[in-house]
Amino acid sequence: MDLRDYIRILRNNWLSILLVTLLGVAVAAGATALTKPTYTARTQIFVAVNSGDTASDILQGSSFSEKRVTSYVSLATSPRVLQPVIEDLGLDLTVQGLAATIEATAPPQTVLINLSASHEDPAQSAEVANSVAESLISTVYEVEDPEGTSDPLVDLSVVEQASVPLSPSSPRVALNLVLGLVVGAALGVAFALLRTLLDSRIRNREDVERITDAAILGAFADHKSAEDEPIISLDDQFDPRAENYRQLRTHLKFTNVDGGTQSVVVTSSIPGEGKTTTACNLGIMMAESGSRVVIIDADLRRPRVAKTLGLEGAVGLSTILSGQIDLEDAIQSWGPEGELDIITSGEIPPNPSELLGSEAMRRLLRQLEGRYDVVLIDAPPLQPVTDPTVLASMASGVLLVTRVDGYVHREQLQGGLDSLASVDARVLGLVLTRVPQKRGTYYAYQYAYESDAVEPTSARRSQGSRSSGAGGASTRGKGQSNQKALTGMRFR
Repeated sequence: MDLRDYIRILRNNWLSILLVTLLGVAVAAGATALTKPTYTARTQIFVAVNSGDTASDILQGSSFSEKRVTSYVSLATSPRVLQPVIEDLGLDLTVQGLAATIEATAPPQTVLINLSASHEDPAQSAEVANSVAESLISTVYEVEDPEGTSDPLVDLSVVEQASVPLSPSSPRVALNLVLGLVVGAALGVAFALLRTLLDSRIRNREDVERITDAAILGAFADHKSAEDEPIISLDDQFDPRAENYRQLRTHLKFTNVDGGTQSVVVTSSIPGEGKTTTACNLGIMMAESGSRVVIIDADLRRPRVAKTLGLEGAVGLSTILSGQIDLEDAIQSWGPEGELDIITSGEIPPNPSELLGSEAMRRLLRQLEGRYDVVLIDAPPLQPVTDPTVLASMASGVLLVTRVDGYVHREQLQGGLDSLASVDARVLGLVLTRVPQKRGTYYAYQYAYESDAVEPTSARRSQGSRSSGAGGASTRGKGQSNQKALTGMRFR
């Protein structure tokens, strides 16, 4: 991952990072509030050496006192010094307990001893510090001159008496809160990185681009109205969904650099990614531009085209391939003027894979390619069955639909691409659905634009007219009576 990936991770997980950071601050604040305040009193002892008057004696005495100070620091927390303090002050502590509250240090290259005592009672801490200093001085004199028959080699004196501290030395509120903030932020960032690395769900365009180099031909936002009305309406020419399907139509045309009829398999990795909706709306948009379009519902296991478009689904692809009816009798016209042709799935057969892989299916596809500009095949998902790979080997290309809202895992999309690669299918591009909306994007605002009125035109098909047999007339009538989604729609 590069710097942009880390920035994206932080941006996408900013709320989690903020919550963990606040939790760290809250824990630090709670621990600080539950900690009893401790007061620390400090005193200082000066160590001098009784030496001669010459410069040499003074220098030797200074060196001697510096060496002695180190020993006196260790002696300050010894039982010989602390036991008298416990007895004099009547402390309910052991020598080890009192030693834990005493700290003795000696600044480098000095003859000073700093003593500090900590206690929950500020007055008690001052008394203990002064008492330890007095006990240390007495103990040093006893150690240096055990018999007391001569002048002591060293002279210890208190240069600064311990006073009652006015503010607690711990807990340090500001420091604890800052540490809680830093630790919480670090844990939040670590959590975001770990979550991203372990999360295999596809949540944005970048996740798709890491898996495949195939072009992204279209992206559709997660509109709440799309579930209730999957078929777009062209009454509002500024509808974002309609405009995005126009862009998909344009991009798909650019993939047909050699010209001629395009037979496109529309599929997805797993069910529920919006392949049927994409195929139907794309067919509507292509018919709007004047192309001769037919949509085939080749999902013979869970067909959806008939229900989506409000058509009769009992007669269709399966009945054509099994030889029960002719092609002309199975085609249903859809739209105000029947500009879009549909072949529904027909009855669900017991052997869908055999039917779709049969020579009859190949001949049917070639026949339709000779009559239409675009043949859209709504195929089953790639992961559960092999039907779409069989169809992909017959068609001129595949349009792969994938959701980017965390519904699909990277392994599932990669598995679908691998299935297509195994039959050398040409992936024309990907269509992203359920793209999360962001402020400032095309989906986040509406605009108005006035233009000259355009008279509606009708794209008549030179090869699209068919005979009106009994079966054909009944299916056309039903198809045209169910156009509630496109009432008043104009095809241009």
